[in-house]
Amino acid sequence: MPLRLSLEQATRGVEDNFRKAFAQLPAHARAEKIAEGTSPGDEPVGGGPPGGVVASVDYRIHGLSPAEYGHWFDVLSAWWTGNGFVVLADARPRGLYLWVEDGAAGFRMAAQANDAGGLFLTATSPRVRPGSGP
Repeated sequence: MPLRLSLEQATRGVEDNFRKAFAQLPAHARAEKIAEGTSPGDEPVGGGPPGGVVASVDYRIHGLSPAEYGHWFDVLSAWWTGNGFVVLADARPRGLYLWVEDGAAGFRMAAQANDAGGLFLTATSPRVRPGSGP
């Protein structure tokens, strides 16, 4: 069950999860933040009524060869599963998409590459109520 987090804690958590995953990539990789914010929730939060928000960040990763993306997906997958994340979806080898969840806290991350050579890392929080906290 996800922890009860404040929106501030959820926002810090998505950035922290991104930084930890990004640290698994080589030092010459560069991250460009392309989106951040919150989106409305439509499922119950903590047994209550529908609502709440999800914090998220999206980064485009530069400096890696598309020919090596498969290797870096393997590296990320091994790191995530070795650090408490559970694989929710893995499109490999047909596609480069990997979606994981931290079973203890409910944070999720995804790695995705597109046909144009773009590589992206996304981190999202569990659904929280703005102003809520532990």
